[in-house]
Amino acid sequence: MRYYSIQILRIVFMSMVLYLHVRAYLFIYGGQTDTVFNLVPDAFMAVALPFFSISGFIMAFLIDIGYRNFLVRRLLRVYPTYWCGVAISVIVGYLMWGKLPGKELFAAASLLPVGPADLPLRVEWTLIYEIVYYIVITPFASPRLRRYFPAFLVVWGLAVIVAYLAFGLREGYVFNTWRTVLFAGYNLYFITGALVYYLQKRTGPLHPALAVGILVACSVFTVAWGWNRPLGVIKSLSEIGPWSLCTAATLFAVVKLEDYVRHPFLIAVSNFGDYAYAYYLIHAVILSAVFSIMVYTLGWPLDNARAFLALGVVAVGGWFFARLDLGLHNFFKSRLR
Repeated sequence: MRYYSIQILRIVFMSMVLYLHVRAYLFIYGGQTDTVFNLVPDAFMAVALPFFSISGFIMAFLIDIGYRNFLVRRLLRVYPTYWCGVAISVIVGYLMWGKLPGKELFAAASLLPVGPADLPLRVEWTLIYEIVYYIVITPFASPRLRRYFPAFLVVWGLAVIVAYLAFGLREGYVFNTWRTVLFAGYNLYFITGALVYYLQKRTGPLHPALAVGILVACSVFTVAWGWNRPLGVIKSLSEIGPWSLCTAATLFAVVKLEDYVRHPFLIAVSNFGDYAYAYYLIHAVILSAVFSIMVYTLGWPLDNARAFLALGVVAVGGWFFARLDLGLHNFFKSRLR
């Protein structure tokens, strides 16, 4: 399977997101700050952003191979499972806390930048950027425009930088308007991820030692830069720029390593990358429900053991949700070929 390494990266990044969200909920529900989930510095709370790089890479690949019905198929990949997750969140919220969402639920569930809204799954702000990215690049799925896609990416990247420097569009996490999303610095992850697809396609084999060296250099740079960074939203291009380039370089290196490392075990593990989307959507709902039961119903203090118990519930519940996700995906995929 080509690009199996990308799937493995999805597993790694999802594990990082889960690790850090367990820490967040340990503090929210138990005031706990002294567990194994507090070993990683606060700077790495933005581990969802590398998913943008992966999306950039994969979408460039799909456009390059002439993926038919591009926008329809991408929307059907995102929305059905997401809406199932929203339904589960509403049910859990009512059963656990007796509350129902307001009218803003429909705005939030659109995954469009239509104004402030309470996100039912707590994590889907990234999907707002994903959907806008799909819409923006859809014209290049046309055979006539496909060859211009790399040039467009460069122009878009320059526009993001100009918007940041000249017009002060620096609130990368804000997704209230189309303008703030279209010109957010976070788009550099999509852009560099897509450009590195074309780079790896147009370059020959890379010596494995050099590929490993790239991975080590990117890891050391990111850790050294972020180790003492205070907690806070990443907004500055001085951070987004280098970190997005490091993620893109990581994609380049792992893809080049596929020429030398194609062990059946790694390829088998990569299949679980298909589960990452479902786990990403549902893990926060499960964690909040489990920790709430532990603290407010059972009266348990939170600690490492109970945190791992909650992770076990996430693993089981997420697996069933992932099976639903793959079932929906295969259903729509078979009808749009």
